[in-house]
Amino acid sequence: MRERLGERVRSTLQKLLLLTGSLLVSAFLMEAAVLVFVGEQPKVPRHVVGGLFGLRINDSNVTYRHKTADVTVSFHINGQGMRAERDYSYLKPPGVKRIVTLGDSFTMGHEVSFEDTFSRVLEDVLRKSGVSVEVLNTGVSGYGTAEECLYLERELFKYSPDVVIVGFFGNDLVDNVRSNLFALRGNELAQIGREYVPLGRFGDFLNRNLVLNFLSERSNAFAFTKERITELLKRRAIKDNVRNLNGAMGRDSDPDEQASYQRKLTAAIFERIYADTRRAGIPLIIQSIPFLGEDPESLVEVFPLGEFDVNRDGVYFVAGKDFLAPVLGKETLYWQRSDGHWTPLSHDRSGKALAGLILQKNFLR
Repeated sequence: MRERLGERVRSTLQKLLLLTGSLLVSAFLMEAAVLVFVGEQPKVPRHVVGGLFGLRINDSNVTYRHKTADVTVSFHINGQGMRAERDYSYLKPPGVKRIVTLGDSFTMGHEVSFEDTFSRVLEDVLRKSGVSVEVLNTGVSGYGTAEECLYLERELFKYSPDVVIVGFFGNDLVDNVRSNLFALRGNELAQIGREYVPLGRFGDFLNRNLVLNFLSERSNAFAFTKERITELLKRRAIKDNVRNLNGAMGRDSDPDEQASYQRKLTAAIFERIYADTRRAGIPLIIQSIPFLGEDPESLVEVFPLGEFDVNRDGVYFVAGKDFLAPVLGKETLYWQRSDGHWTPLSHDRSGKALAGLILQKNFLR
């Protein structure tokens, strides 16, 4: 009896070892195939989960890395979901000024170290100029203006900022429709949704799972597969965007009408942010981040200037094209072998341009 039991255990162990070995060999072959035939994949995990205020936020107290063919950098998210080396309390320290930087992965600083983000450059320049200041980097990958608006209203005003900086990138035009938080009713902005956490608890599970996160950081085959799935989801999102647009407009629309609606909706959301900062008595700075054009020596700005007037008291517009153009074609401004985010040089020029404006206007007096 014992001998038969021992044989069964040995047989089961042998099968498990054989299965494990086969899986390891298959994984190795898949890794090798992706590297040989496709090349190194951007391994850029997104630790974004549902927050207590109904929106996505960076998962708190996590450390991870981004590795691409261009760069390897580490990330640390503090207890408040900000990219920072320490926590911040709502109560502002005596004599200290605060700046909140809002935006998506460009603001967060994908593919650059913490020290190289424009938020940190801005803080360093201001401190060297004698200003006691904290710059809170609240960028969240995938955010659009709609989420940034509600994040500011529901959470970030609690930190008593003296200046608010909102980053804008061209895909925000689409993101603002996809989130389905706001819509236009005629010319008026209406809030039609309270929450936006794609995939809900299942999405939180995926972004917090230790095994999946390890593979996201280390495996080219996993990153390649994940990107293909993401492309399929984006196609589905495009259909959802069109449905949301047609629902908001009350009829089927053509591409030109959809583009016009996206611009007007984005402008209306910025009007709401502007009204919020005016009531708080603090300046609003909008930083427009341009696309790198098909011509490698061109930058394309798509902020809806025709729909949102930036020439008013309390709002200030910083066009990335202005501070990047002097080195365009001479230096690498966007990483080319990854997700196309800003390099440290672009962040440096952004931080210094923002600091120059803040010092010139004496916002932190």
